Amino acid sequence: FVIDADTRQKLITADPQSDAILKPFLFGRDIKRYRPLKTAKYLILFPKGLTRSRISVNDKPWDWIRNNFPAIAAHLEPYKEKAEKRCDKGDYWWELRACDYYNEFEIPKIMLPDISLRGNFTLDEEGGKYCVNTAYIISNPEKYLLGVLNSKLIDYYYRLISSSYRGGYLRYIYQYMEGIPIRRTKNSDSGDKNRHDGMVELVDQMLELNQQLATARTPQARDVLQRHIEVTDKEIDHLVYELYGLTQAEIALVENAT
Repeated sequence: FVIDADTRQKLITADPQSDAILKPFLFGRDIKRYRPLKTAKYLILFPKGLTRSRISVNDKPWDWIRNNFPAIAAHLEPYKEKAEKRCDKGDYWWELRACDYYNEFEIPKIMLPDISLRGNFTLDEEGGKYCVNTAYIISNPEKYLLGVLNSKLIDYYYRLISSSYRGGYLRYIYQYMEGIPIRRTKNSDSGDKNRHDGMVELVDQMLELNQQLATARTPQARDVLQRHIEVTDKEIDHLVYELYGLTQAEIALVENAT
């Protein structure tokens, strides 16, 4: 039950209540390092159990959907026969299958594509964005973590512990992701706290710069922003080297390999 932006707007115009059920739906290709998350697709989300939790004893399930979400019901009705044959439906044909982590999509989180040439992690700051299985989520919106994951050092390390595919592509799956050693900082250590806060500040800058880049109207403006992004990216990399205690020789090894 995935629709485009035009269909979403028509459904909301016909019935504003539809907006609560229509969720931004991302594919792996939509997710880039520090970039704002934008999509032209939306998911009609009736999760398994929703209908039964809302209807009363005397309600007929589909009548309840039609009464409460008339525009969406009218859109879905032509697909009823096919939807009833789905093996992955919920309690009713208009519902999605059971999923233990629907709530995780609603909260702020880090998102990443399944397949990529390098780490492409970004932040869903407000929550509410869903994804297909060409993308994944990390239920932790820490900007410190986002900076570490997007760094050259972690990219270098990930290539050592994972397998590459044709064209040098990597798969960012749990099997490998769980092996990434995240350097945790201690608030009781003033040096650690300064490095942590410095990382958060730099990541804030990266998110803001990429937001500006997405809306820049002239080549000159884009060039200026891109240069700022490259400088800030290098500052994050060097802060990560410091966090992990790399020597100059080790830094040179990482820099020359990526």
